[in-house]
Amino acid sequence: ELEKVAKRADGRYIIVKVNTDVLDELGARHGIRSIPTLAVFNGGREVTRTTGARPAVEIESFVAQATTAH
Repeated sequence: ELEKVAKRADGRYIIVKVNTDVLDELGARHGIRSIPTLAVFNGGREVTRTTGARPAVEIESFVAQATTAH
């Protein structure tokens, strides 16, 4: 679903998928306790997050709400 969102975003924002089993220190640094976790960053700071699998349209809505608010 992230690939769909990335393709449709057309460069408006960057989507990064991180395997926290491999990069466990990154997961610990950001307090990732549930997989999947979707976090939105703006200016290098986390502005919001959610957990659980979601279809692409819901991810797009979540990102739109997070980026409109900031």
